[in-house]
Amino acid sequence: MNRKLTIIALGFFITTCSLDAKVKLATIFSDNMVLQQQSKNKIWGQANANTTIYLTASWDNKKHSAKSDSKGYFSIEIITPDAGGPYTMEISDGEKLNLNNILIGEVWLCSGQSNMEMPLKGFRGQPIANSQCKIIGASPTQNLRLFTVKRAYNTSPQSDVEGLWSQSVPQTAREFSATAYYFGDLLQKTLNVPLGLIHSSWSASKIEAWMSKETLSHFSEIDMSVLKNTEFEYPASTPSVLYNAMINPLTGLSIRGVIWYQGESNSANPKQYKKMFAAWAEQWRTNFNNPQMPIYYTEIAPFQSSDKNAINLAIFREAQLESMNELQNVGMAATTDLGHQYFIHPPFKQQVGERLAYWALSKTYKIEGISYMGPSYKSLKLLEDNSIEVVFKHGEEGLIPENEDVVGFEIAGADGEFKPAKATIINGSSRVKVWNDEIYQPKEVRYCFRNYTEGNLYNNFGIPAIAFRASIK
Repeated sequence: MNRKLTIIALGFFITTCSLDAKVKLATIFSDNMVLQQQSKNKIWGQANANTTIYLTASWDNKKHSAKSDSKGYFSIEIITPDAGGPYTMEISDGEKLNLNNILIGEVWLCSGQSNMEMPLKGFRGQPIANSQCKIIGASPTQNLRLFTVKRAYNTSPQSDVEGLWSQSVPQTAREFSATAYYFGDLLQKTLNVPLGLIHSSWSASKIEAWMSKETLSHFSEIDMSVLKNTEFEYPASTPSVLYNAMINPLTGLSIRGVIWYQGESNSANPKQYKKMFAAWAEQWRTNFNNPQMPIYYTEIAPFQSSDKNAINLAIFREAQLESMNELQNVGMAATTDLGHQYFIHPPFKQQVGERLAYWALSKTYKIEGISYMGPSYKSLKLLEDNSIEVVFKHGEEGLIPENEDVVGFEIAGADGEFKPAKATIINGSSRVKVWNDEIYQPKEVRYCFRNYTEGNLYNNFGIPAIAFRASIK
């Protein structure tokens, strides 16, 4: 009898607690968070069913309200001011929930596979170059806030993620994505506003893992039947499951843009990837209610793969470059000079993050005078002495190395056999003369167009020339 009474009492206690439970916000809304400035921000969560929820933010002290639905879900839309803080927020359904140390500023989502996931502390035996100084310098006074989405996967769209907003201190910075950190660090210092970085990535993930089932339905070559399974040996290669668990719960969040470092796992099929990248970009822009949302991505770095002299990875990089030329409001950070012959995870993440930031500062924040792209192929012509003149864009203020040999070029004659070429910059211009004394009337030219090769052509601002291949028509 006593046992029965105890069970009844326990059930009554649980029911009462459930009815009186305070509002539970989505995990992305917490102490230390950054909200996108000057925008409509949706704040959502769970409460008791059919209950009125009130929200007041300290920047304007206006009282907002919404009613939860029959399942307890609610969302409230608020308008954020110019960058600033710290602020507080109070949410109540009768019992108050307070959020503290909120900043208003710029928010970027950072995603991809292992080269995005690679933290400032590096992977075991694979360091990040010069990261110790950046880790030591991490300080909450900089107003750089970090949120890492915990790895998760699911066959159906989820409503929340696991993670925690934290201030930038050595202990948290060392664990955070190095590429994202360097990107955010330069943006914050340049813009002088609070900066929030949301990092959501998974090593070896394919792009289809980050796309919804609906988007992938247009790609008949993607096997969606695997989603009938409940266990996966390689979730990162499984369509939609990372999107469902690590991106869908963020849908509706107000962010400024996305940086993306992914592609190695899709490099075997560049044509397919190019189509999927366009669909992925459109889908994520829909997710975050911004059809023109800037997306800046990283060229996969030179790496020997199975053979450093093969060109399969070069062809994939070519597809990445084509995407930049064909899609609106995207930009690619070049990595021609940042690869490592033996490691797919090169240590030069500072340069990658900063080159992504150059794009954002120039194109998104409209700061004039910032060079954001290295020399890229524009045109060529055959000269009378059997050399080729290559003209580059984004090199108008000068190419380097002046008065030295430029390495990385190859040319081929009618037989299609490529041979190393000599090259020099023409009279301080954005043109390069390329030749091989053994090749009469060359037909093709290419620069750094192998899995792994080294070149030394840059513009005056230290941004490398982008690999290319071209033919004389």
